Amino acid sequence: MRNLFALILILGIPLMAQEKYGVVIKSVENMHRNPDDMSEVVSQAIIGENLKILRSEKKDDKEWLYVETQDTYKGWIEAKSIRIYKDGEEKYASKGKVFEVESLIAYIYREEDVTKHKPLTFAPITAPLEVGECGERWCEVTLPSGEKGWIQKGDGFIRDANERRRLSLDKMIEHAMRFLGVPYLWGGKTPLGLDCSGFAQLVYKIAGLELLRDAYMQFDQPDLKKVEKGKEKKGDLVFFGREGGKISHVGIMINEKEFINATTHEKPIVQISNLSDPYWQKIYRGARRFPGLEMGRE
Repeated sequence: MRNLFALILILGIPLMAQEKYGVVIKSVENMHRNPDDMSEVVSQAIIGENLKILRSEKKDDKEWLYVETQDTYKGWIEAKSIRIYKDGEEKYASKGKVFEVESLIAYIYREEDVTKHKPLTFAPITAPLEVGECGERWCEVTLPSGEKGWIQKGDGFIRDANERRRLSLDKMIEHAMRFLGVPYLWGGKTPLGLDCSGFAQLVYKIAGLELLRDAYMQFDQPDLKKVEKGKEKKGDLVFFGREGGKISHVGIMINEKEFINATTHEKPIVQISNLSDPYWQKIYRGARRFPGLEMGRE
């Protein structure tokens, strides 16, 4: 059996005929274009995120998994960063109550004290954690590795596992502004570093809305409404790209003139830009609006 599994890894054969899933056990893990540390980072997955496992491969003594995220994005992740579910096992944080991280970064400790030991790990904003009992300041959580820990209540909120919180447009923009100054990182989708579409996707996710991963995908996303040029308003997604080329950049309007975006233009950080700036007007391709965005509940 061991030899058979090794052969499967070497040849990259699908793990099984039936669908296989796993959960990310590291705080943030890169997704690569190829099963190689030196290949392009196309996206990231965060702790507690459930992934569909499509196939496996062994290369240079490392085991890799080709995975699909919940937004259908695909990439290669080191197998050691994933806990593969046993047959019939329920997915992590898929029922009951979960603790969703709202701080940009939240530390998890081995006990209800921030001074006695270094944190067990950290979880970035939107990470879902299985939650147990909560006291006045602390909540007990079970990490996707199975390890127990404690997180401070002020780092997030408790919700039903299958129901995302919907925020108002104003609240969404407030959250977007929290990321000002975060460094630009190709493939990044956490406060440790963000690319343009990863930033837009993360902000919308915080508000309880789902965007696809890349800017060109978001531009063509069927449930987004096309916005006439000159009619842009707060919350709209604005897209950019060279004429005749693929959409390559996206930002979020914060008023009728300015947008917030993760960009390498002038400074490689999340920053506020002006849509009328000649640099942006030269490559502006249009805007999209999420129907019902202004009707968020909180």
